Amino acid sequence: MTETRALGSPIGYANQHRFGRVMRIPTPTPLPVGDINSYLIEDGTRRGELTLIDTGVKSPAAFDALRKGFKEYGYSLEQVRRILVTHAHMDHYGQALRLREISGATVYASEAEAERMKTHWSPSAQRDERILAAFHRWGVPPELARSDGGMREISKQLQDPMDVDVVLAEGDRVEIGDFTLEVLETPGHCEGHIVFYERDTGALFSGDHLLTDISPVPLLSFPKREGEPRPKSLARFMQSLRKVEALECAITFPSHGDVILDHRKLVAGYRLHHERRALQLARMLSGAPRTAFDLATQMFPRHYATQLFLVLSEVIGHLDILVDEGSVRMEEKAGVEYAHLVRPCG
Repeated sequence: MTETRALGSPIGYANQHRFGRVMRIPTPTPLPVGDINSYLIEDGTRRGELTLIDTGVKSPAAFDALRKGFKEYGYSLEQVRRILVTHAHMDHYGQALRLREISGATVYASEAEAERMKTHWSPSAQRDERILAAFHRWGVPPELARSDGGMREISKQLQDPMDVDVVLAEGDRVEIGDFTLEVLETPGHCEGHIVFYERDTGALFSGDHLLTDISPVPLLSFPKREGEPRPKSLARFMQSLRKVEALECAITFPSHGDVILDHRKLVAGYRLHHERRALQLARMLSGAPRTAFDLATQMFPRHYATQLFLVLSEVIGHLDILVDEGSVRMEEKAGVEYAHLVRPCG
């Protein structure tokens, strides 16, 4: 499966974004991550029937870009028969409801993400009592803990809640004619994240699990019921990396950025990034015990106030790893947790 380019002539939209029967359609978002890639797959046995992976946000600009992208390939939105959602973040399913209303397509997602798609849920906008209590334990000032940076309103603008039609789980297969997508569960970036793998061609649709230019943030996740342990998102992300690293991938289609031709090299880079981040945290703890928020303000001085959930996800994830390996222990004092360096990490 190779990219089609017209040599010696200006590269048109379709030539730039077509990879055999897979077509990429970038659409804009107002989010820091920038454009998101949706992928259109042709059914080789039923001419004109299409499968779409992820949809972009709900906005006039995103809808217009998606519609124009379809037109560049000679198709229309009405020809979509399936919409596959990698996870329930607004840039991945925001306009799925509208597209289903237009085309009658069947919408697929994992069980955990299907539940979230029923609401205006956004990870950065979560501020219920349990989460505020966790922020307090991590040392976040109350006034900052309560602020979601406007994400609640943004989530209402950029996604339509919906019920999915089909729930997917590990090992399920989606048949697109002679092109069979296998579902792999890859928790980490979020609890119910899934990717799609086509073994015959070695094509992997990686969602936000593998990205070209940035390391995905394993976002904080909280238990559904009181008393249950908090899922350790970074640890789960690293486990999911091992799963996809074992795949034979000729090409990986990420949700952001260009295609990936060596996914194992990328995974190795992610590991190095997280090892360096852990060492950085350990050095910051060499003087005295510190709260997660204190560490976040030093590690991300320009972003902690406006992207609190993201920076806490990064710091808590690495503290989880350091605690599990015995380099750090957490001690509570007056309801606030402090990280103590026990021994050098690595």
